[in-house]
Amino acid sequence: MFKIRCPAKLNTYLNVLKTRDDGYHEISSNLQLINLFDEISFERSKEMNLICNEKDLENRNLIIDAINWFNLRYAKEQAFNINLQKNIPSQSGLGGGSSNAAYTLIFLCIINNVPIESLDLDAISMEIGADVPFFINSKSCNISGIGEKIGKNVSSNDNYLLISPDIKIKTLKIFSSPSLQPLNRIDRQTNDLLIPLLSESKEFKKIFLELEKIVEDSEKRLKLSGSGSSVFIINPSEEEKLIFKQKKYDNFRIFNVKGLKYYDFVSDWGVAKW
Repeated sequence: MFKIRCPAKLNTYLNVLKTRDDGYHEISSNLQLINLFDEISFERSKEMNLICNEKDLENRNLIIDAINWFNLRYAKEQAFNINLQKNIPSQSGLGGGSSNAAYTLIFLCIINNVPIESLDLDAISMEIGADVPFFINSKSCNISGIGEKIGKNVSSNDNYLLISPDIKIKTLKIFSSPSLQPLNRIDRQTNDLLIPLLSESKEFKKIFLELEKIVEDSEKRLKLSGSGSSVFIINPSEEEKLIFKQKKYDNFRIFNVKGLKYYDFVSDWGVAKW
């Protein structure tokens, strides 16, 4: 059996620059790895089987897509019994699915003696997911293109109070919103998807307005991550931590996390031999 962990990410900013001819959007963003992890175990099998603590993720999952992509690309016929422990909220803007796919590909490279550098990141971004190349790179950095172009390594050791509402947001819906207006500019304080998200989801808007009343200087410190419903507070005060710790919220989860400069799942989680 082989076990791995897969980290989440935050978009410290996200600018939508323009709409491309193929319908995708050109973006500029900084992706910050954080110490919130999904856990996956793989065991060789004659047939593919995935069990997850979130049952709705068992029928359609990027882990399976990643294995099928690798098998096709490298002429393999591998199947596994897979156990996925989801700790990163899904469809929340934290990149859990992309991270699962990326580290599955790295795992497959390791056990098949395939150089990780040989992976075709352009193909992976189009055929599996735009954020997958970032996680394969495994370093906090700036990204561009549709997310597949890896830029300068940029990271912080900031602490984050992560607030993840129980709201599933589909990326396509937000990028298709009439409220999204590409501005073709770089603003490292802004996530351009916030206005479309507030427009498209009444549930999210209600929660976000509540949070604005709690967080000091919320206009600068309360940030949206990615295209999902998760928001975060940079370097929360002890008072803010206490407020969220004391209250019981049925409609969102709270995490205290820290930024990671890079992540090496092999040394962190250990390698189990077959």
